[in-house]
Amino acid sequence: MQKRKLGRGNLEVSAIGLGCMSESISRRSFLKSSAVLGASTILGSGATGLVFGEASVDIAAVKGTDYVKTTIKAVEILGGMPKFVSKQSKVGLLINSPWKYQGSYVRPDISLAVIRMCMDAGAREIRVFKNLDSSYWSRSALSEKFQDETKFIRFLGDDFVDVPVPQGKSLKKVEIAKGLLDCDVLINVPIAKNHNGVRFTGAMKNMMGATSRTTNRFFHSGSSGAGGFYDDVEFLSQCIADVNLLRKPDLCIFDATEMITTNGPQGPGKLIAPQKVIAGVDRVALDVYGANLLGIKGDEVRPTRLAYEHGLGKINLSSLQIREITL
Repeated sequence: MQKRKLGRGNLEVSAIGLGCMSESISRRSFLKSSAVLGASTILGSGATGLVFGEASVDIAAVKGTDYVKTTIKAVEILGGMPKFVSKQSKVGLLINSPWKYQGSYVRPDISLAVIRMCMDAGAREIRVFKNLDSSYWSRSALSEKFQDETKFIRFLGDDFVDVPVPQGKSLKKVEIAKGLLDCDVLINVPIAKNHNGVRFTGAMKNMMGATSRTTNRFFHSGSSGAGGFYDDVEFLSQCIADVNLLRKPDLCIFDATEMITTNGPQGPGKLIAPQKVIAGVDRVALDVYGANLLGIKGDEVRPTRLAYEHGLGKINLSSLQIREITL
């Protein structure tokens, strides 16, 4: 049995093939890993090496060109989807999907892998807050194979509620998707990319995808209420940090496979291809990691810095356990 040390910690986890399962593995660990195996089996053999036990990893970054496998592996390194999604739970997915240019939206293969893992973990319902129509799924060669998965999801983005933001500095109330607040599990699925206003868009900025158009316009209106789209970046940045006070994602899965470095968020723009899928729970730290891939110091991105000041996560990556692998 091959053991791997995770990061700088003392925890060791076992990577065990199906044909060499140790008798020392507990029944609880076996049942937990079996649920994770479901996604690997359905999505293709050889997708991953299984990781058992409670991982001490804060950020998992998996590089490769099979985006289904890299997505599954990134989540497995954190302990597997059953660690986050319990049976019969209602799962909300916030996927950055409405754009059309390459490097500006989350790859459908990544979204499909997330949906399949949630289904295998026993989710009763999967909700999305941006409508994922056929034009989005058709960008994936797997769309025909995964028609059942795409039919399983429910679009709930048009049902908004007006709620206060008690600790908000610029944002005192917000119209936000009701389903985002009452789902059992929230999974934030952003793409790391350039943003012409706040420089970088990731997990923090992606929360705007769950707000109404009225709220979105308010974010961009500036402190005077009469600004242009990016005339008051400080106000926009504070609103982004404030809206993240409403709900902490249970898991974030970043698309950092291919992303625009200019003319964001909509594109088209200059492209780079780190070919990574990144997963973790700390959205501030993930935004710092994602910004670094674009050559931007994460603590120089205003929404990230302001979210850190709200106490929403860690901004110093050197204090975290980061595991980076290539498939």
